[in-house]
Amino acid sequence: MSILRWLLPLILTLSLLVSGSSCAREESEGLQAKSTSSSSQQQEQLQVKWLSFNDGLAKARSEDKPIFVEFYADWCPYCKKFQRETIGNQKVAEMLAENFAYVRFNAEDSKTRVKFDGKSYSHVELTQAFGINSYPTLVFLDSKNKPITMLSGFVPPDQFSTVLDYIQQKCYQTQISFNDFTKKGNCN
Repeated sequence: MSILRWLLPLILTLSLLVSGSSCAREESEGLQAKSTSSSSQQQEQLQVKWLSFNDGLAKARSEDKPIFVEFYADWCPYCKKFQRETIGNQKVAEMLAENFAYVRFNAEDSKTRVKFDGKSYSHVELTQAFGINSYPTLVFLDSKNKPITMLSGFVPPDQFSTVLDYIQQKCYQTQISFNDFTKKGNCN
């Protein structure tokens, strides 16, 4: 399955605008995540409820919402940073809870199986089918499981909330570029 081929133009645009760090399998050894705590993170925040892959697909379909899949690895410090700083951000958490089906997907789990496009995959196999080789990789699908876009690496909360806005407003269907969206703040 060549999902990446369909997404290349949007991926390139988003990648240029959203800079971040990611963990490739070979690069990750020896990297350590810095633990930071701030008073805003210590406040009680909305906890994002993530779903299993197939439950996320079902929710997206039944509620006509896009699905956000966070491909991660347990050893990846940037995945932990993304969870702590971006998913832990109140605005991001609210946007995900209201407008998306959210799935965390352990990309290196070879035992758990999921169904996608009528086929059964282990997590490792589906990760490979999506062409993912660094973490975190953030994949967005529409409610019918069609690819919208894919981002690799850590994305800060302010930039990620802009991406969520772009996808939630379905700007990708109107052919407005992400760059134009960030300038105007809407799809019109």
